[in-house]
Amino acid sequence: MKKYVLFGVLFVSLITGAVIYQHFSSGGGSGSGTEVDWRLLGDMDYVTGKASSELNALDGQRVRIPGFMVPLEDEQKLVKEFLLVPSPQACIHVPPPPPNQMVYVKMKEGVDVAFGPIWVYGTLKLTAVRSMYGEASFELSSDFIEEYK
Repeated sequence: MKKYVLFGVLFVSLITGAVIYQHFSSGGGSGSGTEVDWRLLGDMDYVTGKASSELNALDGQRVRIPGFMVPLEDEQKLVKEFLLVPSPQACIHVPPPPPNQMVYVKMKEGVDVAFGPIWVYGTLKLTAVRSMYGEASFELSSDFIEEYK
């Protein structure tokens, strides 16, 4: 009887491991996406709303962008909404950075507040979003962040 229980536990563990591996290797919640840098985001003319052809090609695509988190919520532990900015000095100072240097990030699930540089992964939209800290030219629906290395 103990052999059958042990076999059952091993079998369930194997299936669970395979499902988890498949989930992360298929891009769900993983670090996959086209790398976008802040020079490219700067190609957005935030006055007219016109973007370069290279930037337009990324609209609706999965990307990864490096930067620093500026939480938009009072919750000190987990955040679901934040601004991604290119440098730690470009956070909530007056005046705020230009809109093409801020990305509004909406997480699918709350993440820990990050105090250092991070990578943010998700689907990029070229759309203006207003927040209490200024206007962003981009929105990122994100499911994954990681420490910048």
